[in-house]
Amino acid sequence: MQNCKDGLCQMPAYDVKSKNNYNQDEKTLFYIGDPMCSWCYGFFGELKTIHEFCTKNGIKFEIVLGGLRVGGGDEWNETFKSFLRDEWLHIGKKTGQKFSFSLFELDEFNYDTGPACLAVFIARKMFAENNDNSLKTLEFFAEIQKAFYEENRDITKPQAYESICQSFDISFDEFCAIFNSARARQELYNDFIKASKLGVRGMPSLMFMKDGKTTQVAAGYSLAEDVIKRVENLL
Repeated sequence: MQNCKDGLCQMPAYDVKSKNNYNQDEKTLFYIGDPMCSWCYGFFGELKTIHEFCTKNGIKFEIVLGGLRVGGGDEWNETFKSFLRDEWLHIGKKTGQKFSFSLFELDEFNYDTGPACLAVFIARKMFAENNDNSLKTLEFFAEIQKAFYEENRDITKPQAYESICQSFDISFDEFCAIFNSARARQELYNDFIKASKLGVRGMPSLMFMKDGKTTQVAAGYSLAEDVIKRVENLL
């Protein structure tokens, strides 16, 4: 079962054989999240403000997929459903985000976050040349969250992404071709490794890098104004 503390969903440990050896000259804020991380959904309103701050201040904003529950595997029983329902109610009350609960009427569901992470990974590749500081990718990420939490769409299936792709002028055929490829899944795993190398152990998280040194500026749900102050102190 997922381990979620107040404001933070703990990540699984991924096999990292080398330490973080980034040496980036540009200032970068890494957002580590997963579309099916409930607290990441709750955090989105604050994250939008943080992204705007980064763009205005010449800070690169980079999305890294954390892989909260790749493969799923939790038994879809009343214990797990109650855990999720309580978390969603709490997050909705704290953040104002909307949740639907028809998902819990399903007899079977595998809470596999891998496909949703893969969908964001594909969008990030397709928007790579946009020069918008990851804005389109962040918006795509948010639409996946809305589809799952507000509409309770089964985003473990590629069909769930057709309307989202259409709204972003992405070829759904091209999206599916990448979605179903083994290579894309292998490349996605590099994101999970990257999150671990950054020293992240839970989501949502924000890591600020300057002169090759990384500092965590958010571990779990945080107010945008608090995060921005921490980043400003590091500039």
